[in-house]
Amino acid sequence: MEYYLDNAATTKISKTALQAYFDTADNYFANPSANYTIGHKAKNKLEKTREEIAKKLEISPDFIYFTSGGTESNSIILSSLLWNNSPGEVIISKIEHASIARFARILKEKGWTVKTIEAPKGFIDPNKLEDMITERTRMVCIMMVNNVTGSVQDIESLVKIVRKKEKEYKRKIHFHSDTVQALSKIPFDLNKIDVDSASFSAHKFHGPRGIGILYNRQIHLQPLSSAGGQERNIRGGTENLPAIVAMNAALDEQITTISKKPLTYDKIVEMNSYIRENLHAEIISPDKNFSPYIVSFTVAPFPSEVFTRILSDKNIFVSSGSACSNNVKAKGENILKAMKIDSTKAKGSIRLSLCDTTTIENIKIAVNEINAVYDQFAK
Repeated sequence: MEYYLDNAATTKISKTALQAYFDTADNYFANPSANYTIGHKAKNKLEKTREEIAKKLEISPDFIYFTSGGTESNSIILSSLLWNNSPGEVIISKIEHASIARFARILKEKGWTVKTIEAPKGFIDPNKLEDMITERTRMVCIMMVNNVTGSVQDIESLVKIVRKKEKEYKRKIHFHSDTVQALSKIPFDLNKIDVDSASFSAHKFHGPRGIGILYNRQIHLQPLSSAGGQERNIRGGTENLPAIVAMNAALDEQITTISKKPLTYDKIVEMNSYIRENLHAEIISPDKNFSPYIVSFTVAPFPSEVFTRILSDKNIFVSSGSACSNNVKAKGENILKAMKIDSTKAKGSIRLSLCDTTTIENIKIAVNEINAVYDQFAK
């Protein structure tokens, strides 16, 4: 039997979402931009799906843009800065996903000042953020749920600091949050937290890969690339209608509204607690303000990539860090170092990530096997 515990990297597409994809590809095959009956039929399906997703997210459908996923959603927001004739400052947390962190180099080359803020133990210090904001600050990027340790930022409080500085400097400061690891996992209210934009990715909640959402309230956002005017000129290209409908179907299975806890939340909390109480290795995920879907631990000084290979031979599939990097191990290490976690422990970091189909029986067996490997090679 296989024990898949790398759901923060990707989840398996649900049968419901898969069927929705097939049905839509079969019945709505025309281009939604086509000016004839079956094209109009596809366009109507697209907009109806947008409205259904907006209802779940408790926002206006006008703020929803369909993209290829979290990476593109993040890139659209950051690339919009490149149109600015007078580059200013951007504040980016040091624990961001690579799609944001690596964009810093491009911004710097184009004259922007990029300030990075550390997150000791996984959390941004509100006072540090306030001190970093100046009259030249144009954007702040802070993720809601960290993909390596599961730490959850108090985004609402951080946004309030930015809004306070906006009034002080009498100019707009865009607040963007990567919420890829949050949707369908922890309750939040986009209206209440007051972010200007946020990114989502379907394959993190049993939808298909290659489709996601950009939530954006800045109607006059300038995209870097232009095409046929789709998605109100923010993201051109023929819409991937089957994937959009499948994403909606997957979301249907996970939530009614994002401000409520997922149906399986308590079960996930129980499994997270079991891991923390029974794992022999040291837990490096925080014990407060964390997503129960992610647990990171360290097998230092044993190399994490060797440890994951041994587990893989036992059909237990875990990660040594974020899977969105060619150098997965180094990526996870850099984030942990930004959290002020000892470098030796960071090099031995392992991530377990759960989903609604994970069972407590799976977790018990996996923990026993992990403990056996740890006791033999790393203890």
